[in-house]
Amino acid sequence: MNILYIDTTSTVLTTGVVADGVNRFRRIDAGLNGHTKILLGAVDEVLKESGTDCNGLDAVALVTGPGSFTGIRIGAATATAISQATGAKRIAVTAFEIIAYNRAEATAAVEAGHGNLYVARCKDGAQVETGFVTAEERKAAEKTTAFVFEPVNGVAETLAAIVAKKAEKGEFVGVFEPFYMRKSQAERNKDEI
Repeated sequence: MNILYIDTTSTVLTTGVVADGVNRFRRIDAGLNGHTKILLGAVDEVLKESGTDCNGLDAVALVTGPGSFTGIRIGAATATAISQATGAKRIAVTAFEIIAYNRAEATAAVEAGHGNLYVARCKDGAQVETGFVTAEERKAAEKTTAFVFEPVNGVAETLAAIVAKKAEKGEFVGVFEPFYMRKSQAERNKDEI
């Protein structure tokens, strides 16, 4: 099975193709607003390296969040367009699944800006409970909780393993639904008016 995967939830773009059990990927520092400029070029590169093109894809996988609101939207739009154009199935993955993969228990954490965190209590790689931790709460919580920010292996390697397992189990979704754990700053500002 040929699977394209995309992660635009952070400032580092991760995209790759798992084809015939081989994982070819790119991790590129996109900065705060660079995904739009580099995503399609990076996708094209990994497709060429894997010896396939968009029409040879069986599935498209997307990290749906949490993370950068703009990054999630760019990833969702791109992954949806590719899957619609090619008829490829869709696989959704959360950032928490990547961090918790191959861990019996973990408190997975994703930076939410300004010292805040998105967190998930995970067991056997699956999120059990999610929450938002403010910068103030984080300082107190760090005394008793070991937040985990990175997967055991690299992001691309872990993401490739997760999407291959989900494809094998037939865990496909009909729509890529962004996983926002709270409103964007613009939406919060609007609510305050």
